[in-house]
Amino acid sequence: MLRILLADDHSLFREMLAEVLRRKSETFTVVGEARDGAETLTLVALHQPDLLLLDYEMPSVGRLSTFCQEVADKSPATRTLLVSGYAREKIALEAAVGGVLGYVLKGASITDLLQAITIIHEGGIWIDPRLPPPVFRAFLGQVGKAAPNLGQLSRQELHILSFVSQGLGNKEIGARLYISEKTVKNHLTHIFDKLGVRNREQAALALLAGEKSEEDAEPKGEG
Repeated sequence: MLRILLADDHSLFREMLAEVLRRKSETFTVVGEARDGAETLTLVALHQPDLLLLDYEMPSVGRLSTFCQEVADKSPATRTLLVSGYAREKIALEAAVGGVLGYVLKGASITDLLQAITIIHEGGIWIDPRLPPPVFRAFLGQVGKAAPNLGQLSRQELHILSFVSQGLGNKEIGARLYISEKTVKNHLTHIFDKLGVRNREQAALALLAGEKSEEDAEPKGEG
């Protein structure tokens, strides 16, 4: 089971999201719902969730990057997905500096949200394709500092690489993105060239390098 904690000060949105997650997947379980930053930290420490769906603007959150680091201190294994109604470079940078691995707009479809949750849980990153290019680049650039070439990837290439990191084949990726298997292969060729890698495994390692700490630098260098 993927254990999820919801943090949003809008009760209606939070409760509806909890109900949707429970109905859409038997592998998701909502372990708690927080209404502000203080309650979020308390519930993170109590439940040690696999994933935190975090609203940007809540009472007692303060600076986003600092708050996210506090979450990591209380539960190192918890991955954070930012769910925001705003698309701003400042938010993207603060989130990425704090260790957030995904940025989803509140207007996203349920399908996109479920994909984001799954990809982040599996070790990838997710950036809402509807984010303005400057915000998209700001988030990806900061997350990918340990693997700078990630910043050269387009939105589609990043999503394909995220699916590769989950072990999906070209046919499966094509079905997810509504493109042909040949188009997926062409994208992968460009991805390999941009990342300076030779195969899918090395490309997946390059993606993971963007979110691991410096203590993991030696394994990443091998990819």
